[in-house]
Amino acid sequence: MELSVSTCIFILCFGLFTAGALRAGRTIKSSRDFSVAGRALNSTQVSWVIMGAIIGGVSTIGTVQTAYDVGIAAWIFTLGSGLSCLLLGLLFATALRREEVTTVSEFLGHYFGRNFQYYSSTFNSLGMYIHVIAQYLASMAILQSALGMSQPCALATATLLMGLFVIFGGMAGAGVVGKIKFYMLYAIMISAAAIALSRSGGISGIISALPAESEHLNIFAMGTSRTLLDLAAMVAGVLSTQIYLQAIFSAKSVREARNGALLSAAVIPPIGLLGIIIGLYLKGAYPELAGSSAEALPFFFKIAFPEPIAALCAAGLLLVVLGTGSGLILGVSTNIYVDVILKSRNQVTGSLRGVRICALTVLLSSAGIVLLGGKSAILQWSYLSMGLRGSAVFAGLCIAVFLRKIAGTLLVRAVLYLLPVIYLLLAVPSTGQ
Repeated sequence: MELSVSTCIFILCFGLFTAGALRAGRTIKSSRDFSVAGRALNSTQVSWVIMGAIIGGVSTIGTVQTAYDVGIAAWIFTLGSGLSCLLLGLLFATALRREEVTTVSEFLGHYFGRNFQYYSSTFNSLGMYIHVIAQYLASMAILQSALGMSQPCALATATLLMGLFVIFGGMAGAGVVGKIKFYMLYAIMISAAAIALSRSGGISGIISALPAESEHLNIFAMGTSRTLLDLAAMVAGVLSTQIYLQAIFSAKSVREARNGALLSAAVIPPIGLLGIIIGLYLKGAYPELAGSSAEALPFFFKIAFPEPIAALCAAGLLLVVLGTGSGLILGVSTNIYVDVILKSRNQVTGSLRGVRICALTVLLSSAGIVLLGGKSAILQWSYLSMGLRGSAVFAGLCIAVFLRKIAGTLLVRAVLYLLPVIYLLLAVPSTGQ
């Protein structure tokens, strides 16, 4: 790997971002600090954690990739994320924060029993685990494009950097990463979309350059039923994901939790629209990217910006992706440690060392799966992930919040146990196509 000026800028910028995130981790003294930041986050910090976890490789690289391949249907992910945060703030935040729990499965365990806590935690963790793979794929695309790394080297680098974020940063570090991501990502995506519009002569120019008889302007281009299923999976998945709800559990009050979710709802969907503009521009102007569309956004940085600015954008984009990956790993490790390890020992509190070892195990095992599994479409992994999380948690969450009187009935519990299995039977075959 040649140490060019752009490479040096990339490494320097990302080193500064990493140092800022790790600095927050110095306040961690216990597993409670690691997992819920001492329940001291204000609304803005809650929003930074949520955005830091949701806005990642799927919202940026994955959205540009899908916009290039199929068009505005790529908005489903960020649109669904924003709608989910709106519902979280309006309907769920109050009930969740009042329970003083650490995991969403622990919340469900209060209403459906400890066995269901184990069960839902397992499927929820598996869903987040799949999403971690999507972040690996996205981060590797950036490292291969920006630094010319081989696939194994890119994987090793991504693993090391995510490990630094999650093991030493915890929930406090996730908030700092989210803050940096918010400002950098909006600056990068607004600038990139503006350049795409300028080069094409505006929206009309982008549309006219698309292939004839293209379905790129049809939000149902992937099929009406699949699009609606993906949107439903997004809404249910976000409202069921440990790391997003962990931000709610970490708020210092119900009001701060609710406002943090509502703020997230306002700022997430526009990121997807900016990515769609870039993806559609590239589809018309660079048809040769077909087959390697996962690298479309890093490619755009190279052709649109001077080398030093492109390197800065790539470093910021890598932070976006790795921040999401580390947040998901934090969520998985919290689930496993609180819902399985501590409960099996009948313990209420655990050790900081224990939860960090759990996070390291999740990190390394997911990297191993990526190494063995090769490449795949980023959004494919993510929709499967969201649907699996939703099937394990969402119905139970709605019943616990709105229909508590029926929570103890045998029929309700039987249905809740069946939902994840039914989803897997329906979703896995279509994902593999």
